[in-house]
Amino acid sequence: MIRPLMALTVVYLFAAWNVPMLGDTDVQSAVLYAPQPDYPTGALRRGWEGAGVLRCNVRPDGAVSLVIVLRSTGHTILDQAGISAFQRWRFKPGTFKAVNIPLRFSMHGGVRHRMSGAVIAD
Repeated sequence: MIRPLMALTVVYLFAAWNVPMLGDTDVQSAVLYAPQPDYPTGALRRGWEGAGVLRCNVRPDGAVSLVIVLRSTGHTILDQAGISAFQRWRFKPGTFKAVNIPLRFSMHGGVRHRMSGAVIAD
């Protein structure tokens, strides 16, 4: 029973290495719409911070079909805020099947992802 789980883990990790990161220039140029995640009020009140990586599976039309947490921020509420925002992202049609997005929630810097500061509109 352990062997199939190990094999699945290895295949999953290999697949994660072949997915481009949002910081790559070609990925950034393919983003058409990228709303920033909101910092949840409950997390702000509690002083919760965290950094993680989420994967957006992208449909051929450029819409995000699924968001997966590859590495949690450490707080479900922060992960959910990232998922909620990234589900609305749009990419140029046919450019990518999946994109990994680093995400950081910080009390001093707010919410940051690799597209922060970019001017993106739909």
